[in-house]
Amino acid sequence: MRVLILGGGVVGITTAYQLQKDGHTVTVLEQAPQVAEGASWANAGMIAPGHSFVWSSPAAPKILLKSLFLKDQALRFKLSADPHLYSWSLRFLMQCTAAKARRNTLLKHRLAVHSQSVLQTVVREEAIQYDRTSAGILYFHRSREALDKGVANMRLLEADGQEIRIVDAQEIVHHEPALAASRGSIAGGILCPTDETGDAAKFTRALAAIVETRGSKILTGTRIVGIERGNEAIARVVTDKGEFVADTYVLCLGAESPILARKIGLGLPIYPVKGYSLTIPSSTGPWLQNSLSSTSTISLPSRRWAIASASPPPRNSQAMTAATSLRILPS
Repeated sequence: MRVLILGGGVVGITTAYQLQKDGHTVTVLEQAPQVAEGASWANAGMIAPGHSFVWSSPAAPKILLKSLFLKDQALRFKLSADPHLYSWSLRFLMQCTAAKARRNTLLKHRLAVHSQSVLQTVVREEAIQYDRTSAGILYFHRSREALDKGVANMRLLEADGQEIRIVDAQEIVHHEPALAASRGSIAGGILCPTDETGDAAKFTRALAAIVETRGSKILTGTRIVGIERGNEAIARVVTDKGEFVADTYVLCLGAESPILARKIGLGLPIYPVKGYSLTIPSSTGPWLQNSLSSTSTISLPSRRWAIASASPPPRNSQAMTAATSLRILPS
């Protein structure tokens, strides 16, 4: 079967890899000069079932409302003239009950565990190098109240099979020597030994090279300008390099997927979130290795770079922000 994949990020390339293994003829369209140039490039690369909690919790509406006036909230909501923001927000708010948050978190956790298992199989079979660290991720807190709440929340994932360890400040410093000078401001933490990190862009590009070597086409620098529907199926995809026809089409454009889908009358419940990432060279140390605190994310996929936070800001949206407070810890 001929399959056309729209988007050359980590989702598009891994989809191409799996379909190719199943014997299909695969073509990938990517508008950037190379794959993994969007959200797959600037993110923290956390493979973390231990961090599977959904944002749509009972506390989220209050946080978002306060964010209209305060700038220190974990999530921030910004008013916009885009009607799609409000239709998406209504759906989001409908999920902010305790029962739905619990159900969605468990679904997300099981998907994350399965995804990690598939990733590990691919890495083992293909010997992909992507600055992987598999020593676990430490989630630490600066107050006893935050720690107790974090432990209580983590019990949900533990009951679903997630391995966790409650650790005190001394063990945290043993795990992360760079935190030694801040020992007094750490109440404790939770270690998830099976969580890991890696460079998403390196992984995606290495896998793309394998896909191309085995005969599939990855057409970079190809901008999708339209999609046409005939009867009950997609007729063709129109690009600045010509038209493409396939038996099956897979949409992997991330936050831009709903924009293209609307051209054929499909409404996808996806809205982009703006985030921040900071990557700095780690030529001197000590640096944090794999930690997530109650107010900031620090991850180090390799000894050369320290990466704080997660996502790049998607184009065309500034409505909701995942805010990160970054502090330089004393050395």
